[in-house]
Amino acid sequence: MNATAAKAAMRDLGAKAQAVVDDATLSPAEKMSRLDAYSADLKRYQDEVSISEKAAALGQFSTAEVEASAESQKAATPDKSREVKSLGQYIIESDAFKSAKGALGSRFSFSSDLGVKTAATIDEGTTISNGQLNGAGGVLALPNYLPGIVDIRYAPLSVADLFASGSTTSPIISYVKQASETVGAAATAEKGLKPQSDVAFTRLNEQVGKIAAIFKITDEMIQDYDQAQSFMQNRLVAQIQREEEAEVLNGSGYPGLNGILGRSGFATTISAGTTGTLANPMKFAEAIYQQVTAIRQTAFIEPDAVVLNPYDWQYLQLAKDANSQYFSGGPFTGSYGNGGIANVASLWGLRVVQSPRITSGTALVGAYREAGQLFRRQGVTVEMTNSNEDDFTHNLITVRAESRSALVVYRPGAFGKVTVTWA
Repeated sequence: MNATAAKAAMRDLGAKAQAVVDDATLSPAEKMSRLDAYSADLKRYQDEVSISEKAAALGQFSTAEVEASAESQKAATPDKSREVKSLGQYIIESDAFKSAKGALGSRFSFSSDLGVKTAATIDEGTTISNGQLNGAGGVLALPNYLPGIVDIRYAPLSVADLFASGSTTSPIISYVKQASETVGAAATAEKGLKPQSDVAFTRLNEQVGKIAAIFKITDEMIQDYDQAQSFMQNRLVAQIQREEEAEVLNGSGYPGLNGILGRSGFATTISAGTTGTLANPMKFAEAIYQQVTAIRQTAFIEPDAVVLNPYDWQYLQLAKDANSQYFSGGPFTGSYGNGGIANVASLWGLRVVQSPRITSGTALVGAYREAGQLFRRQGVTVEMTNSNEDDFTHNLITVRAESRSALVVYRPGAFGKVTVTWA
């Protein structure tokens, strides 16, 4: 057998070895026996190639050249990185061929300078679930399954709780409000004409809005994963509550809620102008106090809270004096080294509510509890059915959650905005 035929036989032998490894009908002992036989054949082919290559090399040199080459080889340091190997050597020395005998069932292939592919991982080319496990053993390694579901976090609910709560059985909230008053009271002389006072009233109506959502879940998911139903229901309820909070602040009216920021009749907006983000944010705090005073002066009511964006509150919390001391207290102590922790809950005695739903640069000061009320016609209800659309024929269940509510603002003048432009 010449070198060409031996190399062809080795390639064929490699394909046969691969077929043995992939053959699911063979037992491990049968696979090992066949691979051992292939190893013996491979050694024989390797010897044939080696003999042919050496004979061809010797025929190209004269006796003098051979002696000179021998002397040169004795003086030279062997460089194994440049050693030319036969195809058989590549097969025998490859990690994949060794693992094929020692770890049956793994993928087996090899590479050489002749262009044959090498795969050293046992699951190369296999994508497991989310595509992050290539080369990790795939299904051969049992994952460490952790209980529960890591949910998506959202901003906490806080603004709706500022208002007084109420309930209603009607789709319309109607109330009478004093529209104007003519004050006639004055000092009057004996027998003098008494001045007349007058009052005008108006009826205002607030329509109940609805917030709703649905999702679909399979029968199998509820049957096979008992936490799925409660998890999905809780998330759906949370969606309704978050949307209600957004509507309480920014709603534009039916079919949603008429939000607080869209109302008219507020106290005049007070601007802190343009100030440095951390250079002098106390101008913003001073403007908030000015709005508190304006509400006291014009609406004769005591504000109880201020709603602002978390970034705006951060600027106030990080404000420092000329000595780099935090006005509100440092990371570890109260203000100016006093005991306790930093005052993170109030500003000018007002409760601070942080909400990303209000635009940065705008704060809303108000007497929330006394001047407004959130009525609920229907709290959040959750209902399920399999008769929606074609759910029954597809083993689906539709879950619906909804709420109906309305925001009433009795005294718009008890609220006022404060704006700032952060430079």
